[in-house]
Amino acid sequence: MSDAKLLKQTYVSLINHRLNELVDFKPLPQKELFEAAKYSLLAPCKRLRPLFVLSILHGYGTPLQLGLDPACAIEMIHTYSLIHDDLPCMDNDDLRRGRPSLHKVYPEGLAVLAGDFLLTYAFEIITTSAKLSNSQKLDLITILSKRSGAKGMIGGQVVDLASEGQSIGWDTLHFMHLHKTAALFTACLEFGGILADVPKVDRAALLSCGRALGVAFQVIDDLLDEPSQKMGSDFAKEKATTVSMLGIQKSEEKAKLLLDEAFSSAKKLSKQCSLLNALIKELYSYIPSLSY
Repeated sequence: MSDAKLLKQTYVSLINHRLNELVDFKPLPQKELFEAAKYSLLAPCKRLRPLFVLSILHGYGTPLQLGLDPACAIEMIHTYSLIHDDLPCMDNDDLRRGRPSLHKVYPEGLAVLAGDFLLTYAFEIITTSAKLSNSQKLDLITILSKRSGAKGMIGGQVVDLASEGQSIGWDTLHFMHLHKTAALFTACLEFGGILADVPKVDRAALLSCGRALGVAFQVIDDLLDEPSQKMGSDFAKEKATTVSMLGIQKSEEKAKLLLDEAFSSAKKLSKQCSLLNALIKELYSYIPSLSY
């Protein structure tokens, strides 16, 4: 096993352990809320977003413990967005992370509230961390608010909903990818930059890397969904995807170009971020026509 794979496994274990700690509440009247949140938050998954946060700390030699809670906060934001995306009023998906979506297991209203809880709790985790300076807390909250709000992830979802059954162009689809998906990836790398106190020029490179990485991830996701798209909610709701707009071959080319761009931006950093590079390289392997 390579050093990068071993490090990744170690970090995922640390992230999962800390997430468990953060939602380990004593029995309370609202215990069903916490159980619902745990169902989605602790489901087995890659923990890719918090890994990207920690990859920057690793590259710059910053203590891991400084970034563990902020990384978990981003995972909570991501999970809340999945819970809400799956709701009947949104994408109406029955499965998530290999098992029934939250609203299929718990009452729909409780699923909404579980998402709300994870959203607000993410900010509480950052503001109450004893390891962060006030300046770091302010910077992290500002980034997270922007990237997950109306000018970021939520804004992308609004356009996504408005585009159902509509004939849209590439610019609109790219806007959705850049906001609904890439905004949170960008926040991950920006979090790492803030916590590691990287130079200004490096922050610009992290921003470019995050945007390219996030859009590439969405294009790859569209490619992986293609074999079963006729059974998926995107097909049922007549939603445009990269594949439906560009075709498989051009979508694969697009994904590769975007990952190349992300990798190029990562190489501009003043420190060698080996885990970041390994995570980007791993995404190449998900492009069907490529083998890396």
